[in-house]
Amino acid sequence: MSSVLFSLPEFFNSYKIWVSKNPNTLGDWESTVKWISYFLAGRINNSQILSELIYCLSNLLVMFNDRIIKKANHLEINTSAEKIKLWLTVIEYSEVFCELSASKLWGTTGKWVIIVCIQVLKCISRLFLIFHFKEPIIQNPPIPVLDRKNMTICKEDYTERNITPTNFDSVTFTLKRSGRVVRKMDSSPPIVGRDWKPLPKASFFTKNQNTIDATLATNKIAETVYIAKPLVHLATMACFGTKTWKSWTISLALDIVSLEMYRSSTKKNTHNLTPQQRLQISKRTILMLLYLLRSPMYDRYSKDKVHSFLMVLSKIPVAGLVCTPLAQYLPFWQSTYFYMWST
Repeated sequence: MSSVLFSLPEFFNSYKIWVSKNPNTLGDWESTVKWISYFLAGRINNSQILSELIYCLSNLLVMFNDRIIKKANHLEINTSAEKIKLWLTVIEYSEVFCELSASKLWGTTGKWVIIVCIQVLKCISRLFLIFHFKEPIIQNPPIPVLDRKNMTICKEDYTERNITPTNFDSVTFTLKRSGRVVRKMDSSPPIVGRDWKPLPKASFFTKNQNTIDATLATNKIAETVYIAKPLVHLATMACFGTKTWKSWTISLALDIVSLEMYRSSTKKNTHNLTPQQRLQISKRTILMLLYLLRSPMYDRYSKDKVHSFLMVLSKIPVAGLVCTPLAQYLPFWQSTYFYMWST
């Protein structure tokens, strides 16, 4: 037994070396484990919890491997904000498993207690990132999966092009005598991501300070509305029921308000968001389609149409391998994943 314990650190070091040298091969294994979780659903007893556990662990494994690869390539940033994002990402990946486990162990009451606790914790953490660390937009998940095939692009994410009016003051300070702009130590990029060019002067970002301040305030309100949406939705469900048009409509309205505020601020100042942040807003816009799969819209209008569409696709030989199981287990997945707070 002692020899096994002594060999664990060596095994872990060997694993880290292998991961850092074979990121693409590792991705194939990670994808295989994820697909196993999809095809386990409904095929054995308690497969719902088991498949969600495998899916959760596969996501956590990907995140863990990404951190190993980032560290090996000197891309890891160790700040307080990143630590909060890390724990938020862990919660994002494991919240459905926690909900299903609570429902199995403690019934409906336990399930809703876990849901409320998770959403309150997520909301407080996200608001702390927005107001304390001046994060403009919180991605979903907060720490995205690393693009291992194009890791050189990650290095560009730390250059001055991503210093926007939103976060300029939080990552830099200006020397009083010379007026030189200096990046703060905890905001310095990894060595491989530095181009050693001087940062632009603060006046570069403050030519239209009134417009910038208004844009910053609008973005902060828009993100606050988006972050508060899960708790508002839970409150409306407690008041009006879990499958009513009132809670569905209120959640939809909050999403629309948040997106429209971002669009209006972008029109006033086209440089207030980085390309990655604009991509996140675009993803939120596309995810609005999920309202078709959320109750009561799904129960009253979308269910039969979606099922018929999947049945038509299942007649195609290759597509049938995916569409047939999807049509069979869509009711379970709809009741598990398509809550208003999932996105």
